[in-house]
Formats: sequence, structure tokens, C-alpha cells
Amino acid sequence: MSPAFHPRSIKAAALVGSGLASFARTRRADEVSILTFHGLSEGDGDPAILDWALHLPVEVFRSICCMLAKDYRVISMADLIEARGRGTTLPANSVVITFDDGYASNYELAYPILKEFDLHATLFVTTGFLDGDDMLWFQRVDLALGRTRKELLDWKINGKTLRLYLGTRELRQQSLMRLMPELKELTNTDLLAEVDRLEEALGVGEPEIRDLPKSLRPLTWEMAFDMTLSGHVDIGGHTHTHPILSRCNTMTMRAEIAACRERILAEIGELPLAFSYPNGGMEDFTRETLLLVREAGFRAACTTVSGRVNEDVSMFQLPRYGSPESVWEAEATVSGAFETLKDWRQNCVRAMSMI
Repeated sequence: MSPAFHPRSIKAAALVGSGLASFARTRRADEVSILTFHGLSEGDGDPAILDWALHLPVEVFRSICCMLAKDYRVISMADLIEARGRGTTLPANSVVITFDDGYASNYELAYPILKEFDLHATLFVTTGFLDGDDMLWFQRVDLALGRTRKELLDWKINGKTLRLYLGTRELRQQSLMRLMPELKELTNTDLLAEVDRLEEALGVGEPEIRDLPKSLRPLTWEMAFDMTLSGHVDIGGHTHTHPILSRCNTMTMRAEIAACRERILAEIGELPLAFSYPNGGMEDFTRETLLLVREAGFRAACTTVSGRVNEDVSMFQLPRYGSPESVWEAEATVSGAFETLKDWRQNCVRAMSMI
């Protein structure tokens, strides 16, 4: 289904067209919205990649940036951190743009648009990925299911057997969606062993970084450094190899966070201020994780839990909205229209229950 015709985009278009987004923007002007993106893409996608959801069409991103530049105030993570630390007020309708993982398309496609509209973004990078040493584990799973010549695989995991149908691209995509939640339940050590075992069972080897499809390729450190010099981008941490931190022991958590910080300092020449938790749900980090991130010198950390930033939100559990798939969804999101509609519905339900 085209993003423009996705039910959420249709709902968002109605909220914008009805004027509710404009109303919400005024009512919630003192709240900050943080948007999450990953990679960008040209065209309709690469058939070599099964999960295309992380790679937003560049035309959509440009439309979103045009809207943000016109109606909102895009600030940096440093602006947010400084304001919270000093207790000062941010500009009305502030928005923070972030990217996770560290894809080359951040430089090749997003960076020119950020410069065009004079906007700022934070790139949370997985430093081992940029080093060229470590593919992201979920890329390996995607490519393994996509490249295998097998049409069926019965896979035992977490005490159950998944029948993975692989006869068509659509079936491979469905199998990927079934397998991923199961993999995320494993400890980090077991997950990596499971990916190795899966590649062997499917008859495919682990691809080299240089063999990745274009949209999956990492930034180089030279690209990252060039962007920071412009003032339009700052680099934040996203671990060294992208494990789900709550699935790691203390030693591994500390090593992943510290190695990430040190690699950014070595390559960019500045300590990163902010961090984002891989996967980023409430179950994907622990109180110990938060303490280790703070111990490493980070001053803020982002989740992927949807919500708006106000004075009550912890700087080490900052909520972020997922990547909007249309300019309407972006506007309905950053304006607070979705929350405003939800509030109205809840108020109506309470009022009806009192009758």
C-alpha cells in the first residue's frame, strides 16, 4: 500500500484538513516533538531488501522538511539539552530531527535537504557499522531470507517451530516479520549465534559490507565529519554493534556504550551529547542501562516510545515519534493533533459515563 493511502496517512490528512492540526499546534506550542528517521531511498525500493520500511522515499522527507521549515522551529538536541539544563524556554513548536543507525543515505540524500532548508539533525550512529567491521544483525537476517534458494524452512526458536515460507518475495517478507520478534527475545549472545545458524541453514554466507545493497550501506566517518563541520548535523551514539541493551549483561552494556562514545570522539573530535537505545522500547533498556549511559558522559538519551517532550519527561527517556510516512502524518504528529483527538475522545467517554 502506498504511504499516501495508508490508513494513518488518511487519518492524518483529515486532521490537517479539518484545522485540528492548526488548533493543536497553538494549544501544545510549548511541547517539543522528536522525529525518528533511519535511511532514505530513491524510487520505490530495492528488490534485494525485504524490509523497506526503514528507508523513507526522499521526496517525502523533502516535503516534511519544507513543512517544518515553514511552520515549526527545528532545533538541535544540544538546544534541547541546554534549555532543560538551564530551565529556559525553547521556541514555540520546537521539533528535533533524528536519524538512527548511520546509513550513507543520511549524507547522500538527507544532508542536501537539511542544508537547503537550513535545518539541523542528530545522527545516532552505530560505530562498528561505520567502521566497516560489523553489519547490523537485522540486515543479515533480511538478506539471508532474501537471498536463499530455499522455499521453505521450519525454524525452531523460543520453544516453538516457525514455518517460514520463502517461495515468493511477499512470503519472504511475511516470514521476516514473524521471525524478527522472536529473535529480539533472545539474549544478545544467543541472537548472534542464531543469526549465524540461520545463514547456514539457508545456505547463504554473511555478506561483506561492500556487498550490501546501496540503501543499506553505512556512512563513512569522512561523511559524518563533513556534516558536522557544516553545523547542520551532530553525531550521537547508538552503541557499537546495535544490540538490544536489555538483552546484554552489564559488562557488554558498558562496553557497547563506552566503545561507541570513544569512537565518535576519535573520529569527530567531540564528545557526543546524546544517545539513542537500539530498538528503543521500554523493554529494550533497564534502569542500569540509563545509569551506564549517564556514567559514559551522555547528557540525554532517546527511546522510540511515542510521545511529546515536556518538563516532566526524563532526559534519559526522551520519547520520539516513528518515521512519518507522509507530510500529513508528519504535521499531525508534530502539531499534537493525534494526542488532541485522543484527549477529546477520552473526555467524551468520561462525559457519557456520567450521564
